[in-house]
Amino acid sequence: GIGKSTLLLQMSRCLSEQSCRTVYVSGEESLQQIRLRADRLGVFKNDLAMLCETNLDVIQETILKYKPEVVIIDSIQTMYRPDMASAPGSVSQIRECTSQISSGAGSVSQVREATSVLMQLAKRENIAIFIVGHVTKEGVVAGPRVLEHMVDTVLYFEGDRHASYRLLRAVKNRFGSTNEIGVFE
Repeated sequence: GIGKSTLLLQMSRCLSEQSCRTVYVSGEESLQQIRLRADRLGVFKNDLAMLCETNLDVIQETILKYKPEVVIIDSIQTMYRPDMASAPGSVSQIRECTSQISSGAGSVSQVREATSVLMQLAKRENIAIFIVGHVTKEGVVAGPRVLEHMVDTVLYFEGDRHASYRLLRAVKNRFGSTNEIGVFE
């Protein structure tokens, strides 16, 4: 309720204006819900594809077919691998979606060397991937800490849902400063 999806949809709109092929994957909202928000933000160009899906295998196929430059996953807690018995959002599902691909009966070193499905796609296909993760009431990303360790940047979007201002701050940034904040109204 803080506005993560709205901010990312607005970012998608800006990218589409620059002819940047973008795939926005929503695991929480329907296309109709996203469309209502998009209508409030203004005109979108054709370089934005929307996908309402939680099955990571389907998402991976779509990314490989569409060949986007940017992918937004909103949110990682809703994604699942169909070959795992655990529920979406569980520690094992998040770890599987972001940490390791299945390696069968491989050795521990093979598992360790396996990259995440999303990281593998990002590196192999040269795609920037934004992964949204929910924060618990205690202020930490829900699920395993492995998510925070694997990504290049961790941003917190904070504020009171009834106040008009939101803060965007970096708590991790491999390629830049964490001493800056963005204030949004």
